Amino acid sequence: MKKIFTVIAALVFAFSVLFLSVLNASAKVVTTKTETVLVLTPTPTPKAEILYYLPYPGILPDHPLYSFKMIRDRIWLWLTSGAEKKAEIVLLFADKRLGAGRFLIEGNKIDLGITTIEKAEKYLEQAVLNLEEAKKQGEDVSVLAKKIKTAAEKHQELISDLAQGLSSERKETLVRLTQYSERVILGTEKLLD
Repeated sequence: MKKIFTVIAALVFAFSVLFLSVLNASAKVVTTKTETVLVLTPTPTPKAEILYYLPYPGILPDHPLYSFKMIRDRIWLWLTSGAEKKAEIVLLFADKRLGAGRFLIEGNKIDLGITTIEKAEKYLEQAVLNLEEAKKQGEDVSVLAKKIKTAAEKHQELISDLAQGLSSERKETLVRLTQYSERVILGTEKLLD
């Protein structure tokens, strides 16, 4: 009986501390000459993260063997037939390069990271062009168009997040790169009409 009482008392104490901590984090005390007033301020809701997962980029552009990876990618794309299939592969290349750019920027290789992200955005734009070609050939592209649209939104989100910690000039460059994603979103919406 004594153990149960001790456990209950510990739980009540723990929840009281938690409740007071949350209340303190979202409250502001305003003191005037005559009284003290507790003003509760709403906690800003976090922006919903876009649910789109980027593939692991593999070796990065600063690796000595990276040029062989680029040659492999070009051959792979060249050997692929069908505009929709090419769009899928180019989307994969775009996602991998965005991830590589992120790792480079986080590893303090900012200029190389920005260049890599720019290539990613150009690949993303190429994916929409390939998809438009597939639609002209009579293929149903709605599923891939939705995927590319979500990818473009994720690209915008990640690029905006990366821009936050950079100098103003580099930040402007990254913000400019989100224009590619914006064009991709508009292009996919036309394909879905």
